[in-house]
Amino acid sequence: MSLTLTLAGSVASGLTYFSWVGAAAIARSLSEGDVEMSWSQDALPQARLHCADLSLDDIASEVKRLATEWAPGWTAVTVQYSGGEFSPFSPRFKAIDPIRHPEDWSLHQQARLTQLDKLAEKGDHLALNLIQALGEAAYWRFDRGAPRPDHGASRWEMKTRNRGEEFVRHRLHPMCVDISEWSLTDIAMGLTGELQQDTIGNVKEGSRTSSGFQPPSPADTALSFVALIGISSFPVLHRLSKVSVTPGAYPDHVLHPTAAVLPVPVLPITPERFENIVISKYWADLVSELGPETSILNSPADHEHFKELGIPAAAFYRIRLAGSASAPERYFEEGKVVVLS
Repeated sequence: MSLTLTLAGSVASGLTYFSWVGAAAIARSLSEGDVEMSWSQDALPQARLHCADLSLDDIASEVKRLATEWAPGWTAVTVQYSGGEFSPFSPRFKAIDPIRHPEDWSLHQQARLTQLDKLAEKGDHLALNLIQALGEAAYWRFDRGAPRPDHGASRWEMKTRNRGEEFVRHRLHPMCVDISEWSLTDIAMGLTGELQQDTIGNVKEGSRTSSGFQPPSPADTALSFVALIGISSFPVLHRLSKVSVTPGAYPDHVLHPTAAVLPVPVLPITPERFENIVISKYWADLVSELGPETSILNSPADHEHFKELGIPAAAFYRIRLAGSASAPERYFEEGKVVVLS
């Protein structure tokens, strides 16, 4: 038994890209056998995942199991802060005032640690990796005397926060509840693109089910859920005096990045190698070089390092900043392949 899965869409879609990474993370959580990630060499490359000892039903079953366990678990936990009720796992929510309400941070950390201990006892490494990669409200960051909790969040957590909404409580949790009721066939067909069920966004033209990985438009809920799991392979690096670093985001020091630069391997690589690449200094340097965008990226000898690994190109996505100052919205525009030469 083996599986070669082609994910829905192409490299033009950030949703496809992150669902490819998420599917690989799920496959690795199920198997210690060969799990390999690659892109086809078509004009618009397609995302492929090869698993030596798994089937598509295995992947779909794990998606359903994760949704079913997470729905009443860590995604459902909330804390009543002085400023309102939020999930302690959402990396962006209303700022806590540590002077007026010092008890809020104690409640916050207690809730997080209790759930993290439970996940560790269960061995749910996917949840732990996702929580770590999402980042957290930055209790350590102040700018001109004001708290900056958003500075500790992954730039790939892009849900709008209008009407007081936040990511885990109002996006990830509802997805889990919804997908826990899906059939394995519908989940599998959503991943391959044979079926699109936007059960969260009701197939509306301005649906936000993709959570920023594509412009507002209908998206399959199961595919989007797997894409959110893909964030787990982009762990943030916290910094005391700047915004936390999100691998692949350009620039790395601003609240709203203007581009995403991600590797396109045409030779199979493992999920472990993929993560090692995106968190490396070599890739960070390339992101900084490519951020302003060119159609073909020339020069540094370091590019030879990537080509030797079977990565001749990068996927480049401009990131649109829309919405208002009080409720900004980021989303990936249509992407393209940039050749490293």
